[in-house]
Amino acid sequence: MSWKLVLALALIARPAHLGAQTPPSNGTTRLPGRVPAAALPAIDSLIAAAAAESLPTEPLVQKALEGSAKNIPADRLVNGVRRGLLQLRQARAIVSHAVPGQAPPEGHVAAVAAALARGLSGPIVERLITVAPNEPPGPALHAAADLVAHRFDPDSAADLLVEAHNKGLRGVRLLDVAVAADHELQRPGGRTPSEALAHVRAMLPNVPTPARRP
Repeated sequence: MSWKLVLALALIARPAHLGAQTPPSNGTTRLPGRVPAAALPAIDSLIAAAAAESLPTEPLVQKALEGSAKNIPADRLVNGVRRGLLQLRQARAIVSHAVPGQAPPEGHVAAVAAALARGLSGPIVERLITVAPNEPPGPALHAAADLVAHRFDPDSAADLLVEAHNKGLRGVRLLDVAVAADHELQRPGGRTPSEALAHVRAMLPNVPTPARRP
């Protein structure tokens, strides 16, 4: 049997799906027509770079779509996505340090990048992840970012959330802690941030559950 015939038989016998393989989508197919054409090549390149580095790409896609919906100019839109890529890289470094010995979970990296974008510092983020490395960090980070946005001291806010976690509060219950602290801050009589945090700490773990939106 000639080598040409062997090759032909091998090609015929090869499963069809092997010849039809395509690279996995990284979300860029949703951008044309929804993102300014002038920004599209640069944004595609940034998203491709994230994919090549095994970083989550969906945060960058969402940043591009949200910025475009707000009519942000093309140059600022590209810069925003570029900052998002830098934050994802920083986030992966933080997660790798906080959760050693395993590949950084994509959900952790995305949640940390979102927290960095909201202004949380790397050390605060790493501390909150280290407390519960195997739990989704999003709620704790979101709660911390909310507290910092309401001008609570970042370290004191992290102390409260760590104590809440140690007393059994998890997930959205950590968001309830942030809401309770904000409510205490707004009470008539003018509590200081330190007093508000101390009052919530004294409640733990019996922090009230606020009404939630559907």
